[in-house]
Amino acid sequence: MDTFEVPPHTDEMTKPLVVQEAWPSEPKFDRPLKLPQGFLSRVDYLLHHPDDIVEALKRDVDLWALSRTLFMITVIMAALYGGVMGATNWLQGSGIPLNLQFLTMLVTAIKVPLLFLLTLLIVVPPIYVSSTFVGSRLTFSQLVGVLLASLAFTTVVLASMASVAFFFSLTTRNYTFIKLLHVAFFAYAGLAGLAYLVRSVHAVVGEVKHELWKWLFIAWLLLYMFVGTQLAWVMRPFVGDPDLKFQLFRPRSGNFYESVYQSVVQLQQDMEKPGKRQ
Repeated sequence: MDTFEVPPHTDEMTKPLVVQEAWPSEPKFDRPLKLPQGFLSRVDYLLHHPDDIVEALKRDVDLWALSRTLFMITVIMAALYGGVMGATNWLQGSGIPLNLQFLTMLVTAIKVPLLFLLTLLIVVPPIYVSSTFVGSRLTFSQLVGVLLASLAFTTVVLASMASVAFFFSLTTRNYTFIKLLHVAFFAYAGLAGLAYLVRSVHAVVGEVKHELWKWLFIAWLLLYMFVGTQLAWVMRPFVGDPDLKFQLFRPRSGNFYESVYQSVVQLQQDMEKPGKRQ
């Protein structure tokens, strides 16, 4: 019969088994942020991986590469929606000369990205300086990154409504309705962007116990909103009234909110007129 020899007992046998982890023990966001290749893939990454972007901003990791991507998304998506806005007269078959119709499309495709970027440029300094009042340690690059992320998200949401705007521009002739429709889409995208901004700032800044923090943040949102709407009013027209000649910019008169109110009243009157072509 074969015999089985038991190996002698050694200290090595009493050592606990160490299992090697598949990933390093440190947080994954300590490693460089790897953005996917391709523009649409990066847009998808912005929509489906906001936590990764926020953590990269919080840890100040690869902010330059991330900011370039967010800037590119903002410009392209805003230009896409701007092109649809400017194409209203062409889609409605207005009597404006064809060359001016395409010029309006091109100009508006440039204006809309400028509107978002100029708003960002105006509000960054007061927001950065005032953040120090409540003890925030948000760096300038982090602040720009957070605002760019919310701006990119806003323009993606806005561009998602371009097909709806295209449809209504193609199927209606009511200029007032189209103008209010674009205002509603901008408001929808703006609210989505502000929600993204609120979550991003809270994640990056962390818990700030200063009693003025809540009111300061509300002031930031109001500043962002009023600067954006006033700048949009100064840069008008975006759609282009078919009854007016082509203008790169219109004379300054009234304000954005007065114009919206007048447009609502005008639309109501148009709907009450029997036989009015819509």
